[in-house]
Amino acid sequence: MRRVIFFSALMALLIVTMMASTTVQIWSWRSQDAPVWKEVQKEMNAQGIDVKIDFRSFLPTEYDSKVQIALQGGKGPDIIYSRRLPGQRTQALIDAGLLIPIDDKVSLSHFNTSVLNFIKASDGKHYGVPFAVQVVGIFYNKDIYKKYGLKVPKTWSELVKNAEILKKNGVTPFFVPGKAGWALAMQHAMTGVSVLGPCWIKNLLDGQTNFLDPAWVHLNKLLNDLKPYYQKGFMGNTTDDLNAAFAFGQAAMVFYGVWGYGQWKELNPNINVGYFMVPPDCEYAQPWAYVFMDGSLALTSNSKHENMAIKVLQFAATPRFGTIFAKETLNIPAVKGATMPNVPLLQEVLKVAEEHASPYVYWVGSVLTSHSPSLYTDVLSPGMQAMYAGKITPEEFAKMAQDKISQWYKPLMKK
Repeated sequence: MRRVIFFSALMALLIVTMMASTTVQIWSWRSQDAPVWKEVQKEMNAQGIDVKIDFRSFLPTEYDSKVQIALQGGKGPDIIYSRRLPGQRTQALIDAGLLIPIDDKVSLSHFNTSVLNFIKASDGKHYGVPFAVQVVGIFYNKDIYKKYGLKVPKTWSELVKNAEILKKNGVTPFFVPGKAGWALAMQHAMTGVSVLGPCWIKNLLDGQTNFLDPAWVHLNKLLNDLKPYYQKGFMGNTTDDLNAAFAFGQAAMVFYGVWGYGQWKELNPNINVGYFMVPPDCEYAQPWAYVFMDGSLALTSNSKHENMAIKVLQFAATPRFGTIFAKETLNIPAVKGATMPNVPLLQEVLKVAEEHASPYVYWVGSVLTSHSPSLYTDVLSPGMQAMYAGKITPEEFAKMAQDKISQWYKPLMKK
């Protein structure tokens, strides 16, 4: 009798185990994506795929180190949100064998080549499924602009004039998160594509000019001279401060990315947001948008449930995933064929991305960030903070860039 009871209990345990969902763990720096994965799990379950998705988000400033430590220790999730290529952080994980190429596992037919280039490593293989396309520029409060009769500026001088009018009327023209070095680097880069232009950036990449060029110094001066129009104590503010201040009308404009829109609407559903590319410093030049692939969903070599993780990635590579992603985050999905929510701002930004994306850039997605010292983390972020704090001049900022990048980037090395 005991044997029968034991055998019955064992069989029951085996049946329960077999019926249990397979859990796929995903790590990210984007807390706003949690609702996306709840919907993905529901849809995959409805399709007969018995998966449970355990989505965990971490502070963006801590995320990369947590991923690296976990994966190097033989632990970590099945899927990570990985950064773009070229880029030191993702390349280091690839070189260490901690990420697995997905070319023979997931169809990438719903992605443009320009997007796929951001997940293509030097070995020619693709690491991850792209999840979003980001567009950065100046976002403004339409109601504040309307109240003071302001128009979208076509030149830098018109932008400054708008700021002067706002300041005279007691309105903070710009909210700038000086404590967030990455946001200042982004501000420099989005301004650079319009003020310098793609041709100048191409000449820089080809070694036909360098960071000591008067045009680069002039760009630094334009940004430094804009400081009087920032909020008081801006060097102590974070992007969380920016989101709250802009959402509740405490500043008219922000240099930011379209990913912020969902957060602003969540904080204040009544905010009326507009967007424009950073205007050039010449009435005869055209503005450009800084567009980049935000990141990808990468399969780790530590995955305990690789087969199910691959099924999750296969779903993430479909237009249906893009539709869910856009609806839940109000971000632009990287996959083609997704249905976008009927949000005028997103439609406007998407059109700008399709028609005015700068073909040459020097921040995210640039070869200048692929080695150390990186133009992003070792020059633009600390350099902007130092210049804004009055510790270095625009000229010294330019010399800093040239000295660091010429250490390894051959076209800029002294001959």
